[in-house]
Amino acid sequence: MEDYDVDEILRTRIIDVDESKWKPSDKIPLITKEIEQMKAEMRTFLKDSNFDLASVLSEGRELTAESKSLLEEMEACEAEIDKETLPEILKSMDNYDMLKKELESVNFSINILEDVLRIGTLLKSLNPDGGEVQSIVKSIGIATELMKYIEHPAEGVQDLQLFDNTKTLASLFKETYIQNMSSSWDQMVKYNTKPGTEVAIVELTLTLDKTIHTLDVLDAMCKVNKLNDKVVKFAQFLYREVLIPIMRYDCVVFAETDTYMTVTITYRENYKPNYMEVIGNLRLLLHFINNRFNIEVSKKKIPLITMIGKQIGVEFTDKLIRECLLDTIPHNINDLHTYGKVTNVVEDFERFLYHIKFFHDEEFSILDYVRNIDVLFATKSSLYYFETARTIMMKDLSLSMSIGVENIPEDSDKVESKSKDQTVEQALDELHHNIPKSLFYFPRCMISKSAQELLDLLYVLMEQAVQCSDVVCRKLYLTARFIFELYDAVVPYHHENFLQNIPQYVALFHNNCMYLAHNLQTFGDKWLNLMEGRQLGYLINFVDLTPKLRELGYRHLTMHMQQQRKQILDNIRSSDLNCIVVKDVLGDNAEAAIRQCLRQLHLLKNVWIGVFPSNVFIKLMATLVNMFIDELIHRVCTVEDISMEMATQLNEMYSLVVQKVPTLFPDGTDVNEYVKSWMKLQELVFVLGGSLKDIELHWNDGTGPLAEHFTTKELRSLIKALFQNTQFRANLLSKIK
Repeated sequence: MEDYDVDEILRTRIIDVDESKWKPSDKIPLITKEIEQMKAEMRTFLKDSNFDLASVLSEGRELTAESKSLLEEMEACEAEIDKETLPEILKSMDNYDMLKKELESVNFSINILEDVLRIGTLLKSLNPDGGEVQSIVKSIGIATELMKYIEHPAEGVQDLQLFDNTKTLASLFKETYIQNMSSSWDQMVKYNTKPGTEVAIVELTLTLDKTIHTLDVLDAMCKVNKLNDKVVKFAQFLYREVLIPIMRYDCVVFAETDTYMTVTITYRENYKPNYMEVIGNLRLLLHFINNRFNIEVSKKKIPLITMIGKQIGVEFTDKLIRECLLDTIPHNINDLHTYGKVTNVVEDFERFLYHIKFFHDEEFSILDYVRNIDVLFATKSSLYYFETARTIMMKDLSLSMSIGVENIPEDSDKVESKSKDQTVEQALDELHHNIPKSLFYFPRCMISKSAQELLDLLYVLMEQAVQCSDVVCRKLYLTARFIFELYDAVVPYHHENFLQNIPQYVALFHNNCMYLAHNLQTFGDKWLNLMEGRQLGYLINFVDLTPKLRELGYRHLTMHMQQQRKQILDNIRSSDLNCIVVKDVLGDNAEAAIRQCLRQLHLLKNVWIGVFPSNVFIKLMATLVNMFIDELIHRVCTVEDISMEMATQLNEMYSLVVQKVPTLFPDGTDVNEYVKSWMKLQELVFVLGGSLKDIELHWNDGTGPLAEHFTTKELRSLIKALFQNTQFRANLLSKIK
């Protein structure tokens, strides 16, 4: 039946929405009619329905009656359980608790009896009647099992009176067996060192064999985890006291018998064994050990020699490579080409180590270092050249040699260009006109032989670099650069005292720096041309080091020049020349100071001439002489009053300077060109010995030599200091304005 909406029926059928007024009495017939209609539809629907409503209703009544009957039975059962069954259940639970406690008590007793019986059986097995009948392995197994029962007993066993005694006895048995095993090992493997300051002797006595007793001891030690400790101790002794000394010192390995070997270590200064000697001694030693340690332990299933190899194999190989094999790496390319004979020996030794089972990892190889042979060769070569260069740098600088050309051409003939490119021709022509030919010449002078030796070493280094792979070439190139930088650190420090006190050393060191810097200008280009076509990825160039080396030479020469200047000034200022104002007559120390300064300059001339290039010598000497003369002139020109006696003294002393100074130069006329104050000193000497009339003539109304070398103020001050106040002096002073 379709859903019946009452509200909809009332709204559409009973009540008209258009009606404004209606009464309930009017609508009751309509509602009654609608109800009757619905009843008729309901009867029709029930009649047409598939359900037998009468049977359903009847079945429902039967189920209700049956449910009530079951409910009554359940209530009867509940009453019967509460009355009879529940007391019986409670009584059963009490019986269960009592039985449980009795069972626990029985189990407790059984566990104690089982442990006591097992402990008794094991004790009897350890100490059987009639002496020992079982092997050490079996005995130690029994002792171990006994200790397991002692250390983890069943509950209550530890409270028995026999427990403490049994525990002590079991521990005693186990310790006794372990000590016996350790003693047996120590008897079979004996080793000791007899130390000495010059000679040490290591003794090895190995009596291990494959007899039943030996195997029994080894298996028993393995069972209690003591074998590995003994092997580790022996391996560490072998590595520390035997293997390392064989690699470092003069050793003699000698097997006197099958079971006894001695290793005699002799400590010799500056001695290191070569790789053939080291490998030969190692073969003898390991062969002797293998004869006694090539025994497999039943539990580990590996030989004792392999256990030793596992303990020290990695350290031994690393040490062998570092202490011995790396020394075989050559430092020159020719020896590198024949390095195969070394690798053959090492490879054969490696096969020997695998054969005796000292090495256990098949992927491990001593020859792994050869894979980086280029890097190792580069490192070895660099170290060799560094050490050699440092040794050269520390040689005596005074061992000198002549170098350079006597005359440096100022102009050069134009070089014809074969290039057809007009731009290239213009560039070469511009280069020809702007770069002097003298740039490529070094002036005649003296340098230390060590400087030339260092340069020759660097030529050898670079010749080797261009023949090597790119990795080695780059390393050696950087080494060459570092050697020049090392020069700055080593030479001034090592020769510090000489450079501070000996002028010849300063001159040679300066020339060395200039000579090396000169060669560095084109040093890189020579090798870059030989490497044409190679993809280097970096530029071979040493030009940037040129100013550094030049500055190094300048710096030390400047410091020495300042020291020489200070000595000259100290000589003058410590004499009466420093107190002309307060004296009428100079003491003898004034002339002595001047003579001392001249001797100092003469000594420098004797030391420097021929060592420095001539132009450098002249400029250095001119600098010191000019400073000396300036100081002498300053001493006189700043004085307000000079007596006649003092003027005569000054004239004589300064005349001595005028006489001696030209001899300080190769050509006496050089003093006129390079000493700026030279003419001024001569004019000062003239003024000190001349008259007012002579001074007037030399002044010549401001056009004479006095006017050229003295300022008006200096000349007026000199005249006032030297001459009394007369009318003639006043007239002369009035002219000098």
